[in-house]
Amino acid sequence: MADQTVLVVIDVQNIMFETPGFVPFEGERVLKTIEDLIASARKNNIPVHYIQHTTDGTGSEFEKGSHNWLFRPEIAPQEGDHISLKFSYDAFWKTDFDANLKKLGAERLIFCGLQTECCVDTTIRSALAHGYENVLIGDAHTSYDNGVLTGEQIVRHHNQTLNRRFCQVVMANDFSFTEQV
Repeated sequence: MADQTVLVVIDVQNIMFETPGFVPFEGERVLKTIEDLIASARKNNIPVHYIQHTTDGTGSEFEKGSHNWLFRPEIAPQEGDHISLKFSYDAFWKTDFDANLKKLGAERLIFCGLQTECCVDTTIRSALAHGYENVLIGDAHTSYDNGVLTGEQIVRHHNQTLNRRFCQVVMANDFSFTEQV
């Protein structure tokens, strides 16, 4: 199964949408865009690989099995999807992610998810270092205002910074799993 494209969904977990005082920029629209990407991937027999941020310790923010840790129900994995737990910002670091991608014959990764300047950015840069061709869906990732930049500015900045250096940024309306970007 060479030349395989894989949709990578990063950290679309309950805590990212339910933490008081932290509202992701256009969060509900981004969630719907990710939901549509997943549906399109499945329709086109494109593997979907979820990344699930996890923290150690009872009561920790992303404690395994907790409500915070669970994926948003709108985009929850289905039978046949792949899941890698990660304990850092980089989905490749000390995880089974790269091994799973190799088993799938992955060469091209399509990214979406949260949090733009943390796990999305770090994982895309790492994916390039691991030899993958990367596409970021520019309107399918988001972040929060951080006191210096708004969530919108963070998304726009990262779309500009990552594009052509670490990935190709394509908006959802201009992307198709059936056509090469």
